Amino acid sequence: MKVLKIIFIVIGVLILIPIIAFSGILIYDSYYESKFMNIEIPENMRFEKPKEQLGYSNINSLTQDRIEVTGNGYFGYNFHMWHKPIEKGEIYVKAIELTQNIELSKPELENRTKNKISDLSNDYKLYEGESLIYEGTFEQFYPVRFEMWFKSKETGIEKKLAEKKYLIDGWDR
Repeated sequence: MKVLKIIFIVIGVLILIPIIAFSGILIYDSYYESKFMNIEIPENMRFEKPKEQLGYSNINSLTQDRIEVTGNGYFGYNFHMWHKPIEKGEIYVKAIELTQNIELSKPELENRTKNKISDLSNDYKLYEGESLIYEGTFEQFYPVRFEMWFKSKETGIEKKLAEKKYLIDGWDR
């Protein structure tokens, strides 16, 4: 009889552990996502939403590094980065939510936008990447700063090259 009680207790505990863990994940996910709901957009800042497609851009007239973002939260965002590759390394994107200073979709965003620079040039080159932004939900827009970063192959030092602010929405899971 005692052995049977112990077996039932062990089985009960084994059933309850995944249920409690799953419930905890749902509660944490709901709490985390709630940070991106109904964010007040600062009135003193001007933002644009990413366009669906990249318009014509005269790459020959560029005088500095630049980043443009297209797409939306549903299908994902495309990142267009112009950089004059004078040093070998990697170029990639980081995203920071502006009202709470939260870095978004790290490390997925960096990995999915990473471009190796191995050929040097005196001209600006276009580098691209694409990724979803997981934080937030469809049609709930919030302000984000997209930053273009370079990491030197030789020294390993990272430096920010350019940034642009947008209003974006996230991807519902």
